[in-house]
Amino acid sequence: MKRFKITVDKVVGYCSCNYKKGDVFYVQGMNTPKKEFCGGAFLIIYPIQVSLHTGGCFSFEKNPLCKTQLACPDNGNVIFSIELMAE
Repeated sequence: MKRFKITVDKVVGYCSCNYKKGDVFYVQGMNTPKKEFCGGAFLIIYPIQVSLHTGGCFSFEKNPLCKTQLACPDNGNVIFSIELMAE
């Protein structure tokens, strides 16, 4: 099963979930993270997860199997990345 790594890359200002830079969450397949995860942030991340899961890539990224600069809908205070990990 494909595995993903979601990383908190940057936090500026207030985060209602108290995320910190460097926090990491792992996801398998088309599931949600096993730990509690912000629903608003997941709405931004999930379409990218679907794309990577079904063979998509981001050729403009340093790593085409990683999408960076995914801003939380809460004023963009938290920036995430999601990466398809090697199987």
